[in-house]
This record gives sequence, C-alpha cells and structure tokens, in this order.
Amino acid sequence: MVVGYILVGSVAGLIASFVALLFGASFWLAFGLYVLIGSATLVLLPLTIMLVGHLANRGKDRAATGPRDQQGDAPLVNPSSDQTIGENQAPMRILAVDDEPFILELIPMISAKAGFSAVTPAASGEEALRLLAKGDAIFDCLLIDISMPGMDGIELCRRVRQMPQYRHTPIVMLTAMRDMQNMGDAYRAGATDYATKPFDIEELGTRLQLAQEAIHTRTAINTTRHANSNASRRDQIPKTNFELPQRLQVQGMGSLVDLTALSNYLTQLPRKDVVDVQMFGISIDEIEAVHARYSTEQLVTLLEDLASAANECFGADRTVMAYTKDAILLIATDSANLPTVSSIEFNIEGRLKSTISSYDIGEVSAIGVSVGGPARAQGEKADRAEITTGYVIALTENRALDKQGRRVAGLFSR
Repeated sequence: MVVGYILVGSVAGLIASFVALLFGASFWLAFGLYVLIGSATLVLLPLTIMLVGHLANRGKDRAATGPRDQQGDAPLVNPSSDQTIGENQAPMRILAVDDEPFILELIPMISAKAGFSAVTPAASGEEALRLLAKGDAIFDCLLIDISMPGMDGIELCRRVRQMPQYRHTPIVMLTAMRDMQNMGDAYRAGATDYATKPFDIEELGTRLQLAQEAIHTRTAINTTRHANSNASRRDQIPKTNFELPQRLQVQGMGSLVDLTALSNYLTQLPRKDVVDVQMFGISIDEIEAVHARYSTEQLVTLLEDLASAANECFGADRTVMAYTKDAILLIATDSANLPTVSSIEFNIEGRLKSTISSYDIGEVSAIGVSVGGPARAQGEKADRAEITTGYVIALTENRALDKQGRRVAGLFSR
C-alpha cells in the first residue's frame, strides 16, 4: 500500500515539475515543485482515502439506524463493544503487528471507530514476541500482517500458538493477498480470521466484534464447565449424547483448526477459488459406544489419530479441517484427483488400526469411519459456511446410517 502511495506521489511531482518547465521555470524551481507536490500527495492521499471511507460508512450507518439522534447525527457504528461488555469488564486488548508505520497509525484509528480503543502497536514479529513473552499485559486479540521482512506473519502466528496463554486467542491476519493458498497457510498456522488491505472500517470492525464474541463465548463455556466440575455427581444431568473432549489439541496438528476458523475460511474464500474447494465429513462409527468403552484420554488419542490420518489422505498443505462438537471431522480441500469415499474410508481405517493398537484400547477391528461427500462449497458468502457444513454433516450421518443398515441386513440374512 505504501509503495502505491509513493508511486502516486512521484507521478504527481513529475507532472507538476513538467508543467513548471513548460512555463519557463528554472530546473531548481521545477525540482522544488516535484519534492513539494510529491510529499504533499504522499501525506494527503491516505488521509483523503480514510476520510472518504469514514464518510461512506457514516452514510451507511445513518441509513441503517433510521432516525437521527437529538444532535442530528447518527452514530458512526453500532454501540461499541467496549461500551456493551459491562462496567466490570475491561475492554478488549489488541496487539497490532505490521512493519508499515502508516498502517500502525491507521489501525488504532479504525479500531477506535469500531469501539476498540486499547491497541498496542508492534513493528515486527520479533517485537511482538517480546511483548507477548514479557507478560506485562495479556492481549485478547492479535492483528498480524502476513507480509513482513524477517519473521513473516505466518511464522509469527505459528509461534504465538505455541504459547499456552495464547493457544485460543483470536488472531486476525491482515494482508492484501487474498488467495486460497495464502489464506490456507494462515489458517493452518492458527489464524482464526482474515481481513484484507486496504482496510474498510466496517469490515475490520466486524472482524474485531466477532473476535470479542468468540472470547465471551469461550469464557462462558469455561465458567459453565468449572461450575459443573464442582457439582456433585447426583446433581449433574446424565449425558446421552457424545460431546467433543476439550483436551483435544487443535493447534500443532497440521490442517486441524478450530470450527470457527474453518467457518471463517469458507466465508472469506475468494469467489474464483470457491469452485475448487470440496468438502468432506468423517465420523467414527457408533461414537457413543466407543466413548462409553474408552477413557477420555484414549478417545482424544483416537480423534487426534483420525485427524492425522485425514491429513495424510487429503494433503496437509491443501486442506483445512475442524471437528464439530459431536466429533464429525469437517474437511475443506482443494486437492485434485481424490479417491472414492469407500477408498478413503478403507485407507483411514487401516491407518487407525495400525496406530490405535499402540495404546491398547482393545477391539481394534471394531473401529470404523464413515465419510460423507464430496460436496462443493455453496451459497452466498454470508451463508456459505453454514449451508455447506450442514449439508456435509447430513451426508456423513446418512453414510453412517446406510452402513449400519447394511450390517443389520447382513445379520438378518444369516
């Protein structure tokens, strides 16, 4: 972006100096005009772009909020997240990492318009790691530029995820490169969302609001689990449905990401790349019976092995996948020439049989998987993730029911 501003400033300066020479000005006067006009353009152009974006979003918000307030002005954005989180809660603390000084000045202004004023800048990945390791402040959200000299944003994201206190912190990647490969690399490194440059006040505000909602949701879930863990067994309601173990480690497992990150990936995919993505679902057959037979630690190991087997089958560098709360593994891949569903099931079951025997959970031959798909990503951008994942889950469940029905029919035929 800064390079573009410099080019525009240089062209404006050249035009001014050329016109001056045409009117008989001296070389030094023309050179002075080149420097003056070029510098002024370099400063005023980004400010003008920001002002235009500000006015455009103000017009949108006036139209959306209807009647004006008593002073005649509609608010720039919806009530800020900092204002609505409650008096006893601190505002979301954001670490913004970018090597361009102008961007580091711009992000706090845009964030403040969206209601997030607690922004700390870092000019490099190395500086960001020092701030994170120092521990003077724990950040609630990270904004990381992908293209930086030295340590790039992908590597920084990967290192941040290795820090226990930042394993689940929302990370929004910032970049002008909106293509499937860069997006996939970002999500596989641990990103939870993606925002493109040049910044749009409304879009970046939405990404930050989604990050804060994810923080509040995780806090509420952890509070509920803590309360349940302290309750007596007779006071707890017996669970009849399987739930994904919380000890399952999402980070550090190649393509396996959080379900929210997978949804964001599907939503943010460029239109030209959507047609190349295929979706699959994988479930462990009779998961509730497996859950009842094995310990939580053994079940976590089984799910991790399933993700690793799927990684090998679909290609770790072409795939983004996540578990649903009931342990269906959703897979988005742009790998070509994939085998049939039955072949995928056979290959994964073979890999599982060879790995689960190492921790002796018994009845190895009883572990089977059902694969649903392939399905193309479908629906408009806003609904793409919900529609596609819902369809793939249905395909996976139908595949499992079909296999179970054939096994029961085989028993009755004997």
